[in-house]
Amino acid sequence: MTAIILYAALLLLATSVLVNRMGERRVRAARNELATADKDIRTMEQRVQEARKTLETTRGKLGGLEETLIEANRQAELLERQLDVVQQAPMELFHVFDRLEARPGTIWEVVVRRAPDALFTSGAMAASWRDGRTYLVVAANQKEALDRVAQRFPRVNGYEIGPVLTCRLFLPNAAERKRA
Repeated sequence: MTAIILYAALLLLATSVLVNRMGERRVRAARNELATADKDIRTMEQRVQEARKTLETTRGKLGGLEETLIEANRQAELLERQLDVVQQAPMELFHVFDRLEARPGTIWEVVVRRAPDALFTSGAMAASWRDGRTYLVVAANQKEALDRVAQRFPRVNGYEIGPVLTCRLFLPNAAERKRA
């Protein structure tokens, strides 16, 4: 009987050692899984923090872009209103004095009108000279421009020649003058 008890005790001891080793393996495996999961959690936390930083940066940029968009829309509306005003303004026509003759010099703007009491040969001619015409003349100086226009449109034929000015089409605009 002692031998059976001794065998049973030995068997119980061997079983407890086996169970203990299996338990230790399971604990080590669980610890390894926990360590891996902990590393994964830290990696995910870092990614989340980076994503939050990116989100905050993007929100800041979006706020700036929204302000820029509002400003751009306001400027577009202003430009559309200016375009409507310009489109509704009367058209300004310029007539070229010498089309085939290339000359050196300054481009001058000369207004030529028909006298109110001048006789017109047709209704179309009267309509075309209603407000007068602005001619672009190339000349070395104002006097030369005035003389050339006076030769083509003499006062005896009912023409009135206005002032001779430097052509405003070729003057730099206000924005270009500010940059210069």
